[in-house]
Amino acid sequence: MSHGRHFVRSVARAMAVLRAFDGDRPELTLSQAAKATELDRATVRRLLLTLTELGYVTRRGRVFRLAPRTMELGRAYLAGLSTLERPDHQS
Repeated sequence: MSHGRHFVRSVARAMAVLRAFDGDRPELTLSQAAKATELDRATVRRLLLTLTELGYVTRRGRVFRLAPRTMELGRAYLAGLSTLERPDHQS
């Protein structure tokens, strides 16, 4: 896939790590996150530790989990939508 010259690969990788968590996988080990994202373990480790430091991921031993702070991203998006654009709006 070709990206523009302003594309920041590390941001894309961090987003891939965040998206690896879901309803079926609310908790991931480093190995599981690396497999889910198809990124190498060293990269995933640095990303998970950074996301932990920023408050978007929590860690308990070898297990990582999304933190409530990730909801800020969705809340910011929803706050910017008009009533008609909101997914829960019934026509």
